[in-house]
Amino acid sequence: MPLRRQVDRWLLAATFLTAFFGVAMVASASAPLARDYYRVGELEFALRQLVAVILGGIGLVAATFVPLERLTDRRLALPLLALTWLALVVALFQPRIAGTHRWLHLPIGSIQPSTLAKVTLPLALASWLAGSWRTERSRAPSWGVALTMAFATVLLVLVEPDLGSAVLILSSAAAVLFVAGMPRRHLLVGGGAAAALIVAAVVFTPYRLERVRSFLGTTSYQVQQSLIALGGGGVFGRGPGQSVQKLFYLPQPHSDFIFAILGEEFGLIGTTAMLALFGVIVARAVLAVRRAATPSHALLALGLATTLAVQVLLNVSVCLNLLPAKGLPLPLVSAGGSDVLMTMVAIGLILNVAKEGV
Repeated sequence: MPLRRQVDRWLLAATFLTAFFGVAMVASASAPLARDYYRVGELEFALRQLVAVILGGIGLVAATFVPLERLTDRRLALPLLALTWLALVVALFQPRIAGTHRWLHLPIGSIQPSTLAKVTLPLALASWLAGSWRTERSRAPSWGVALTMAFATVLLVLVEPDLGSAVLILSSAAAVLFVAGMPRRHLLVGGGAAAALIVAAVVFTPYRLERVRSFLGTTSYQVQQSLIALGGGGVFGRGPGQSVQKLFYLPQPHSDFIFAILGEEFGLIGTTAMLALFGVIVARAVLAVRRAATPSHALLALGLATTLAVQVLLNVSVCLNLLPAKGLPLPLVSAGGSDVLMTMVAIGLILNVAKEGV
């Protein structure tokens, strides 16, 4: 029987503090863009972000108290992944937005199916692999199915195209498979195939190849402006709302490059504090993995924690010119309703694992 019944207050506090600070940052970073480019109210994007945080909070609470044994049952987890695949396929037939098919348009709004996959794939893998956890013989037939689930999801996301989300999903799946005990030969074959797939996705897509060339040669315009913003903030920053780079110098200041605006307005102190909050979230998520009551719960929390950690790492690395530019939001902070909502649901599931742990 589970012995722990208290919600992890540190994880809960860090999550909501980060999310509401994200609303404030979106309000600051998007105001000129909303007013002068989209011709809407200055707080339009911030209000959307606030709605996403409120809905995400509801999703977090629901995910925290849903019966985990039912959720990690194959009869529910596998159909949820199948529905995600269906959403990814249907999105391919939707009108292009910014040259991609990343959005699924619904009567109540639009969602990104790839954000669903960040939750449903770890859930499906955890339910599938944990059922054969005890012996190597019982696990062996499961590896092929697990690899197929992972690669099918990654391929569908790559076709959108969305290389950043594909890398995130692949990282999460790799962590789950490794901890579940996948034999080395399977890991090597799977890793080699994944590397070949990512390289092909870059080489045969001109704009991605250009991003890599820019990274290896002269810095791209977006990253140059990001570095200027971070450098302009110094130690203490220019002050809340005082960013210069958001005035149409830095593209996507409220989404992919919001970390740079944060650095410009709040300086090294602000970016360090933000990274510390993410450190608390990831550390408490890892603690939930260690305290999980069952193997399926542990694998689920591990997959979700890996996604969070890698997404933060990739977003910040791009802003600092440590990796080629790619369109990945900063979790809970960047503008984007789908990502905020599913990130908070993922954290709710991690809270659930910690709550039910031994």
